Amino acid sequence: MTRNIEGINCFLFDLGGVIIDIDPQLTIEAFSKLGYQNLGKEISQSHHDGIFKLLERGDVNEDEFVNRVASLSDKKQTSSSIINAWNQMLVRFPKERIKILEELKRKNPVYLLSNTNAIHRRHFIHMVSGYESIEELFTEVYYSYELGCSKPEALCFEKVIEATGLNPETTLFLDDSPANIEAAQKLGFKTELISKLNSMEDVFA
Repeated sequence: MTRNIEGINCFLFDLGGVIIDIDPQLTIEAFSKLGYQNLGKEISQSHHDGIFKLLERGDVNEDEFVNRVASLSDKKQTSSSIINAWNQMLVRFPKERIKILEELKRKNPVYLLSNTNAIHRRHFIHMVSGYESIEELFTEVYYSYELGCSKPEALCFEKVIEATGLNPETTLFLDDSPANIEAAQKLGFKTELISKLNSMEDVFA
């Protein structure tokens, strides 16, 4: 079914930029419309900084995040407007990728390891019609904000290895961040860097 997966019996996926199409610029523009002009430097495709990093590591909860972001504006901001702006980057979950995950899971464990947060999770779990939650597509899911660490920290991968018992040498890890791929390789994972030239669909063509 795929290239270069001889000996692979387990799959570990990143979410944003691999399974779900994301566009951080949409969130940057949404915050800009609310009057925030400097948040863009803390929002990126793979690794957020500042308050967004604290949120994805679980160092602040949702209410603390909203209050901190609101305090950065001279205008009165509502929780819903901040949350809506933050979720704008979550674009779509292509049907082709759903089919790939379904087929993989019929034969092998399929895990998810995502740098994400409770706000995004509440939004993206409902992005697939026919499923109550996209988490049904995976054997188990692991989120940075629950783990208390985020990729590319080795600890993030180590916690998943410990929880699942997976063997990195027979596990294919897919991510759109070179830093995350490098970290996984150091732990023995087989890897595929997802990009515009190498999509999830390309890997499993």
